[in-house]
Amino acid sequence: MRKRLANRVNNGNNEYIQKRIDNDYFNGYACLVKIKNVEKPWLISDDGFNVCILDENYEWLEIYPDNEKYAITVMYDDKQNIVEWYFDMIKSSGIENSIPYIDDLYLDLVIGGNGEVIVLDENELKDALDRKDITKEDFEMAYETLEKLKSKYVINKEDLKTLTNNLYNELKNEESI
Repeated sequence: MRKRLANRVNNGNNEYIQKRIDNDYFNGYACLVKIKNVEKPWLISDDGFNVCILDENYEWLEIYPDNEKYAITVMYDDKQNIVEWYFDMIKSSGIENSIPYIDDLYLDLVIGGNGEVIVLDENELKDALDRKDITKEDFEMAYETLEKLKSKYVINKEDLKTLTNNLYNELKNEESI
């Protein structure tokens, strides 16, 4: 498994905002990383899906819901348009040195801003199982979580837009840390 901290984007000098949110629509942590000092844009090309997900003045909204087996990264371009929603299936999440983190289970779901849906890294998940880096239960949980997310957000993208817009707006009003 890979551990990933919320504030580790681009290894650059980014502006980072974090907030614990407990309200009627979300319980967990939301973090906003404002990307600065990019050496070169990060262009992704998977299964015919070509997009720039990281460049100067882009923003990444990291969402860590309580008691879930996924985390969401929402990538915004320099005009604050959503480029994509990137869901990591996770074994667990927590806080390390006051920063949220995930233990990533490799399997990912991408919903493009244009609505395109892609499942990524199934081979990495299978390889992790074969290496005994994860258990059979972890493997099955990753796929169960993937199906849950497809049912919840792929079918009803408006709920996803509402959630991410609300969290983004809450963080835009916070001071950076």
